[in-house]
Amino acid sequence: MRKAALFVVTLLIFYNCNSVTEIKELSSDGTSSVEITKGVTMYYSDMGNSRMRLVSPEVHRFEDNSNMILECPIGMELTFFDTLENIESVLMANYGKLYTKDQYMVVKEDVVFYNENKDTLFTDLLNIYFQKDSIYTDRPVRVSSENGVISGNELVANSNFTFYRLLNIKDSHINYEESKIID
Repeated sequence: MRKAALFVVTLLIFYNCNSVTEIKELSSDGTSSVEITKGVTMYYSDMGNSRMRLVSPEVHRFEDNSNMILECPIGMELTFFDTLENIESVLMANYGKLYTKDQYMVVKEDVVFYNENKDTLFTDLLNIYFQKDSIYTDRPVRVSSENGVISGNELVANSNFTFYRLLNIKDSHINYEESKIID
């Protein structure tokens, strides 16, 4: 229920942006059109509390087979908030595409995702499934934390990157302090 509200609120806010909007035809049959909005900031709120904020220099909106699609072709930043509206995690990518009906988003090209625990994820592709509260990639991934750096070829996490699991680990560098033995 909460995730479905995300897309309704996102669409409402999208129409209320104070920016320049251009309408262009996408197909000659008139079934789809593109709406281009520049300088976009969209908020998703749940029960009056901000849950996510999307900032992008340009967002394209169009329909494909009755699925509303929001595309950020020149970069995006998605900020996740906890229930007290503190920043929980931030996702940045050079490209993003949200399929509202499927509650699915793909982000790619220089993806960086960091959380409040100072864990930072680096990859070239992430699949985000909002309804399942999960993200996934089968591309090379590197996670940097205060404890070190781990590289792998697959990652599974919750959608706001506060919990994650690296699979097919190929390299790791862990920092540790030797404990001093007291005589």
